[in-house]
Amino acid sequence: MKWKTRPAGRLTLVPGFKPKSAVIDDPERLEYERVCIQDAKRDPEAFDYLYDYYYARVFRFFYNRLQNRDDTEALTSDVFFQALDRIWQFQWQNKPFHAWLYRIAINRLNRHFKVAKRQKDWFTPLNVLGEDVLADSEGNPALKLERAQLRIRLDRYLGELTHEERNWLALRYHEDLPVKEIAAIYGVSEGTMKARLFRTREKLRRAMTDGHELDPDGYDGHD
Repeated sequence: MKWKTRPAGRLTLVPGFKPKSAVIDDPERLEYERVCIQDAKRDPEAFDYLYDYYYARVFRFFYNRLQNRDDTEALTSDVFFQALDRIWQFQWQNKPFHAWLYRIAINRLNRHFKVAKRQKDWFTPLNVLGEDVLADSEGNPALKLERAQLRIRLDRYLGELTHEERNWLALRYHEDLPVKEIAAIYGVSEGTMKARLFRTREKLRRAMTDGHELDPDGYDGHD
């Protein structure tokens, strides 16, 4: 389905208004989303803004995992179809709409991997191990080789993680979401999600690095 761009001012908040910020706690942005959702429950065309704003983000989430444009487009469309179909169920809790969208996307991705058992999960973020492994390797053949070998080992070990564990890491390191937002997606406390991320990273660290220390509180340099 392709939503047509509706004329400015269709929403009841302020004609032509667009929020200035995409920050999770920005009250202006949250209020605008609240009104979009409220209107979409009465008029499906009011869903256009949410679709336009979040399409690229959901598309990127799938493509980073699948590396296949056709599958990515199909799954992204499924997510927005489901979101529009279920918008009447959405209960506003003063949280960004994308927390709900990501929950739908994660469930859809899990079903995809369950059915397409030969589908490779391309999730291989080097920065999951720390900023030191992201140093520029240009002009340094030894470092370039070391990073290539690290990527191979990381790819091999990630295959031993559950899809859910990879989802946590993908949201953190591919989508660059704060722990607070990931916790909202899963409906758990920020502390619980921080602990899950730390334990998963620690499993990778023990298997792949020698003496690479992580903060026991789970801080990884990404707020």
